[in-house]
Amino acid sequence: MPAQRLPWRIVLPFAGLVLAGSVALLVWMVVMVGREDRARFESLARTNAGFMGEAGFPPTERMARQLGEVLDMAVAFRRQGKLIPESLPGVPVEELQSFPADGLCHAVAHWEVVGVGLPAGGDLLLIRPLRPAWRGVWQPLTFAVLGAFWLLALGVGWLVSRGLVLPLRNLASRLPEIEEPGELVLPEAERNDEIGDVARAFVRTREALHEERAKREQAEKLAVLGRMTAALAHEIQNPVSAIKMHAELAALDGNAPIAEVIASEAARIEGLVNQWMFLSRPEPPALQLVELKPLLEAVVITHGPQMRHAGVQVQLEVPGSIQIMADRRRLVQVFSNLLINATQAMPLGGVTIVTAVQEQGIVKISFADEGKGFSPEALARFAEFFYSEREGGMGIGLTVANEIVKAHGGTLSVVNVARGAVVTVELSPAPSASASPSSHPLH
Repeated sequence: MPAQRLPWRIVLPFAGLVLAGSVALLVWMVVMVGREDRARFESLARTNAGFMGEAGFPPTERMARQLGEVLDMAVAFRRQGKLIPESLPGVPVEELQSFPADGLCHAVAHWEVVGVGLPAGGDLLLIRPLRPAWRGVWQPLTFAVLGAFWLLALGVGWLVSRGLVLPLRNLASRLPEIEEPGELVLPEAERNDEIGDVARAFVRTREALHEERAKREQAEKLAVLGRMTAALAHEIQNPVSAIKMHAELAALDGNAPIAEVIASEAARIEGLVNQWMFLSRPEPPALQLVELKPLLEAVVITHGPQMRHAGVQVQLEVPGSIQIMADRRRLVQVFSNLLINATQAMPLGGVTIVTAVQEQGIVKISFADEGKGFSPEALARFAEFFYSEREGGMGIGLTVANEIVKAHGGTLSVVNVARGAVVTVELSPAPSASASPSSHPLH
């Protein structure tokens, strides 16, 4: 399985490293133990030579035999080139006659020999069989050291597994989730190392992928809407114009209430067509000086029949001195959409309060309704195309309003309050020069 390849790629080299370390440690111990054993052998020779000098023991064959029995090794004396005793079983006596008495351990055939000078004259020779190197390490201390090394290696391996293998395996197991919707939480992204960098890069890549997919889906929806708009706009515009003309004629004949309803609904259809046209072919705003209060009053009058039918009243609290630079037609679309949304949010009727203030170089226009407010998801997705929680809603009203406001360099925000919701539009006021008496505001 692919998920098992990474552990083996780490375990096998690590096991090889531990094996090589064990061999190196064993060789080092062989060298050190052999060196220490030879040092003790040399010290033993010097100690016995000094003892014989202090005690005044003569270098005789009997003394050599007794000292050998005590030390459990062969002992010989050498005086004037003559060896005492003259022969030793298995020991090359000829080489011992010229052996240096330098106090160091030397190998002679299959023997180790140390020669030390005696205070009274002559030399003391200690002779023992040459010991294999491995026998010096075949002891409990060696196994204790190797055991400690293996335990240390096991602890390091556990730390490596916990800190490297398991996080990487977890990341590998989460790779299929890159295409799944929803939030992805990776504990590894909190780490301040390379694994944390990989995890954060994975999260960013997933977010970018989902954003790109959402943009692509949005572009596909807009392409479909554009084709529909191009096909239907012309066919709808002509009947709407005829309906509005006949509504005006009906008003002249004394049927004003009916004509008002007809004109209002025709304006509503025309507004929908304009929204579709904006979505399919967004254009930069044609800025001109606009007085805010008359504009809002006109929007309220246009949608008066619809609001009265829904039992909704509008309170307009807008100073008459506020002027902005905006595309009047587009701004009418924004305020119409917000007023319609507020009306639809109160199916049992209520009051919509429209306020406007100018402060710190910003004009804030707020639409407050007494409905149920927005759900948490709607608050997060209110500017998303074709998202609507209202039955039969198209999900383009707030989206179009937000796009138009952004095209004006402003912002549109949505919040819930104690009773209902408030949608606020922030725009830049008209320059002071444009507000001079010589200017002619467009209504």
